[in-house]
Amino acid sequence: MDARAVSSTSPQAAVAKPATRARLWIDLAFGLISVAICFFVLPQLYGWIVARMGGPLTRGMAWHIFANCCANLIVLVSVWSGQGRLDQKLSALASAVLASHGALALVVILTRSFYSNSIMLSAAIISLGLGAATILAQRRLKPPRIAVIGARESTLAQLPPVVERIDDPSADLRHFDLVLTGSADELPLDWTRAVSRAMLAGKPVRHCAEYLEEARGLVSMEHFDIDQLPDGGIRSYQAVKRALDLALAAIALPIAFPLVALGCLVVLVSMGRPVFFVQSRVGLGGRRFRMIKLRTMTSGEARPSVEGRMAVAEGQRVTPIGALLRRLRIDELPQLWHVLIGDMSFVGPRPEWTLLAERYAAQLPQYDYRHVVRPGITGWAQVRSGYAGTLQETRLKVSYDLYYLKHLSLGLDLQILLRTIFVLITTRGAR
Repeated sequence: MDARAVSSTSPQAAVAKPATRARLWIDLAFGLISVAICFFVLPQLYGWIVARMGGPLTRGMAWHIFANCCANLIVLVSVWSGQGRLDQKLSALASAVLASHGALALVVILTRSFYSNSIMLSAAIISLGLGAATILAQRRLKPPRIAVIGARESTLAQLPPVVERIDDPSADLRHFDLVLTGSADELPLDWTRAVSRAMLAGKPVRHCAEYLEEARGLVSMEHFDIDQLPDGGIRSYQAVKRALDLALAAIALPIAFPLVALGCLVVLVSMGRPVFFVQSRVGLGGRRFRMIKLRTMTSGEARPSVEGRMAVAEGQRVTPIGALLRRLRIDELPQLWHVLIGDMSFVGPRPEWTLLAERYAAQLPQYDYRHVVRPGITGWAQVRSGYAGTLQETRLKVSYDLYYLKHLSLGLDLQILLRTIFVLITTRGAR
């Protein structure tokens, strides 16, 4: 029997109830800590904000602080009780913050109660921070219990060790957070009752292939079909995403402009003209645009090799200053201009050089699906696999890009941005 196999008479099954009790104790500890933070620690912080504003701590202010603390607690409990992928949890966090603090703002407006803009804004920001910390704590302290039934040995070999194989149809699957199956059509009839009880208890039942896809963050190009893309969802989210891009660009420009000016000066002094590197790239709908970056290499033209790798002409090399600009990602900052005019987005598939894009599209039938959204400065493939130089590496990146298109959402974009910030801080993946 597989090391992960579990039956109702196995030693592993004997610890199911203690494991459940342990999770209940973790839930209770989290609840007590949350209450202590929201009603003992945060009121002190909000009181300090009021004191800094020079206002008295009146009865109305005290009730306003209490209401914001309640909103903080609602967000924490909502995030802790949520399940799913990281991007889904981030989306749930944003929704919980908007719902709880938005409801509080609506009550204030309708009742014309006393309120403080500083307290309400601070409370919403604190909810985001504490919610993110809660997601990290939940992933470490309360990992989901996952069972698999009716799967082939080849599928079992691909699942992580934390997934428990259940061989006894009389086992109670309600103790698990997620139940995986090899195929619902091939599921034996004696498993029907166990699976039905789990579903009635609100436990999700999913296919192993779907779970593996999400665990790896990529889709199988061999089994991908255009019907898997959320066509309506892509169109509706693009409008929201465009507004978010403009807002982020407005925030980033005051910071980026001095860095770009300094980078231009450094390139001009160290390498001379031209200061910018301009290259034709493929954008939304296959339309071409000329992408601008700071020049980081000596003169010389690049050309694609037979296997798709971008060869470097004789004498064209990354300079020491160029390597520094690349490591700090300063060479990418001029692309904010493309975000403003609509050529690019902050998050999306990386825009490819037109010559390489034509070759990749000829060899990878699914490659052109990347162009149904705006290309991005950063993207799911960039933060998961880095830069691609060969056809095989590009195939892997396209698998990541297709996963991004299939699960396009605010939560996934937020996860990509957070991963990008981590890469910028650690300077990992600089080429």
